[in-house]
Amino acid sequence: MVNSVVIAGRRPTLVRTIHLRTLIGWVLALWLIHSGARAEPLEPSGKAVKADVSRDEAEARAQFRVGVAHFDKQEYREALEAFRSSLWLKRNRNTMGNIASCLKQLGQYDDALEQYEEMRREYPNLPAKIDAIVAADMAELLGLVGTLTVTGDAPAGALLFIDDRVRGKLPLEKPLRVSAGSRAVRVEKEGFAPLRTTVEVKAGKESVAELVAMSRKGRLVVSEKHNWVLRVELDGKDVGVTPWQGLVDAGQHKVRLHGFMGVEALAACEAPGVSVEEGARVASGFEVALVKLYEETRVVLGAEEQDASLRVESTPGGATVRIDARVVGTAPWEGRLPLGEHVIEVSANGFFSAKQSVVLERRKERELSVSLERQPDLVAEARAGRNRKIGVGLAYGVGVVGLGVFAVAGGLALDKVNDLDARCPNKQCPSTEAGSQRVAAALGTAATVGLLVGGLGAAMGTGVLLLTGPGSSQGRPGPSVSAGVGLGSFEMKGRF
Repeated sequence: MVNSVVIAGRRPTLVRTIHLRTLIGWVLALWLIHSGARAEPLEPSGKAVKADVSRDEAEARAQFRVGVAHFDKQEYREALEAFRSSLWLKRNRNTMGNIASCLKQLGQYDDALEQYEEMRREYPNLPAKIDAIVAADMAELLGLVGTLTVTGDAPAGALLFIDDRVRGKLPLEKPLRVSAGSRAVRVEKEGFAPLRTTVEVKAGKESVAELVAMSRKGRLVVSEKHNWVLRVELDGKDVGVTPWQGLVDAGQHKVRLHGFMGVEALAACEAPGVSVEEGARVASGFEVALVKLYEETRVVLGAEEQDASLRVESTPGGATVRIDARVVGTAPWEGRLPLGEHVIEVSANGFFSAKQSVVLERRKERELSVSLERQPDLVAEARAGRNRKIGVGLAYGVGVVGLGVFAVAGGLALDKVNDLDARCPNKQCPSTEAGSQRVAAALGTAATVGLLVGGLGAAMGTGVLLLTGPGSSQGRPGPSVSAGVGLGSFEMKGRF
């Protein structure tokens, strides 16, 4: 039975120089495995198979012998395939040990180590000598492997290849055991360009494969919830019809559907097989799709009949138009909107905003003309207020001066007249009083002029207040002024 055992070497290049002690140990170990296994011992080549052996078991033994033959010729890959075929037909510790030996000879130290671990899990009660040999071989293999983690642009669900061998899907649950040396790392996800890098794995240490995507794309899939075939508008550009999918840059994208539906198909809620160019206009609202790197993002939009148009004009022109709190453009604006009620708001700098609700009905056009009320110019108002104060002050100042002249000149004139009356009985004054008469007349004239100037100044100041006061244009009570003039005195009261 011993002559059918595969002898596992330490390294591929040292297969002919294995220590005699290791050789004898593996021969004894594998013989014990044969004798201790529950399955019948594998028969040597040429010996008849017992009648009670199943067909699968017989084929397993035949594949085992093929593997032994290839291993003796150092044809380790062919031997590995034969041993795996045998193990698939019949689980056997001997076969598992030979698979580990082939993997080790092929330099797949990580797989060889995993094969030994699987062998120990499946057959935990190995004889002491066999367990010692397996442990020694595993210790040597641990010195030939490291671990690998994948970071960077690592798409979830992608297949991970190490040296063209599939090693699992991302993300990895734990660092991956990999044979030491230069390793080619490749990540593939259906529908995307593969990611590649090379990592130098060091024995007993953890290495990192940093993946960087050269094309930073994600997949966007757009459909209409009624399965209508409509044009797809992506970031303002027409890219095709629904259902649509394509690779786009990672990030945010604005998507909208628009097109036409036959009136009969729309009434029956039927989904035509192709896009049409006439009929009832339908469209969806805009939706922002967040596309992630190497991931698929699905957007399902619902289109509605848009067969109603609205035109908005404004005074002044160029005002901003908002429909349902969303800016759609500047006036004059014209477009189609979903049927029903909409809130239209028009605004412009320096004017009060105007808001109005409109109800759009099917196949009817609506026009809306909005005149905006100008907001007060606070700077101009302040300037006008200053000018008003100056004008009122000057007018009243002139009035005060004029009334002052009237009071002084009038008082002097009155005194002079009373003096002349005392010296001129019966109003007959001698020629010597001619000068006094002229002075009295001049003072009277000055008093009269002062009264006229004072009255005119007071009237002008009051007029300016009444005509230009802020209350006159904003509905607030305007100023009021009352004045009293008496001989030798002047009084003015007012409210401003």
